[in-house]
Amino acid sequence: MKEAFVNICNIPTHIITCGTWVEESLDNVKEVAICITGNPGLPGFYTEFCNALHERLEKKIPVWVVGNVRLILNICVFLIYSGHLGHENPPETSLREVPQLKGNEELFDLDSQVRHKIEFIEKYVPEHTKIHLIGHSIGAWMVLQILRNESVHKRIKKCYLLFPTIERMIESPNGWVFTKIALPLYSVFGFIISLLNRLPEILKIFLVQIYFWFAAIPNYLIGTALKYAKPSVVEKVVFLAEDEMARVRALQRDIIQKNMHLLKFYYGTTDGWVPIKYFTQLKEEFPDIDADLDVKKIDHSFVLRYSKPMACIVGDFIIDNSEILGMTTS
Repeated sequence: MKEAFVNICNIPTHIITCGTWVEESLDNVKEVAICITGNPGLPGFYTEFCNALHERLEKKIPVWVVGNVRLILNICVFLIYSGHLGHENPPETSLREVPQLKGNEELFDLDSQVRHKIEFIEKYVPEHTKIHLIGHSIGAWMVLQILRNESVHKRIKKCYLLFPTIERMIESPNGWVFTKIALPLYSVFGFIISLLNRLPEILKIFLVQIYFWFAAIPNYLIGTALKYAKPSVVEKVVFLAEDEMARVRALQRDIIQKNMHLLKFYYGTTDGWVPIKYFTQLKEEFPDIDADLDVKKIDHSFVLRYSKPMACIVGDFIIDNSEILGMTTS
């Protein structure tokens, strides 16, 4: 596994890869898997999923994870976890800085996140390399928008939309909690986060460890959680979430109808962002759509506890659609 910050849309963006690094030659890479994260878009949450998926694909497809400005050769598992714009600050030694939110709001909204992913793909994935594009949560909505771009569309092998927040987010149980409770109390949460960042590092780690113990979250995610708990990152995560509530309303039926052959949906049964009725209504409207309902009670935020089971599921999806692995794996 390799990770570093690269410049996308003039913003430092955290990239994690298993297999070929993004700046290495892809002349012999026929397929690559790229993961667009949910919100917050911190690739560090996806390291175990990335490694497990790479293993599932026999290390033949590069897997890349691309962070949000928010925050895959032969089929080399190239899991590109693409983080979101502004969702993670580069190392202090970096000469580049992520702009502040105030006065730069247009850099961190949903449209900018989509442009960010398109520029990443056009910059690092050659036209001959086919993409298995994975979108988790709001990353699934971004995948649908990316399909409008002809340059990227012709490189897509298949899209896998996991726990997809692609409609009526504000009407979901979690959407109600976010808009009616979390947002009104944001100033309080912001004050607590500011206090947390003034504590000695060892005390911050101890407090996070206590929470992780109660929540049954693996300790290897503590470092990523501490990066998330910074005011400059949190404000961009909340800003993007507000934009999601405002923008992700009606199902984009035109995109789905036009690209149904490229889409694979995977819905949860315990998902506060995507109720089961969204799955049943999608199936009723599009009877032939390729959509599965989870039977393992995997959480919406699967990267916290269910990375390996989810990597097996997604890996099998990719194998079924790969021109290389699909022909050599039973």
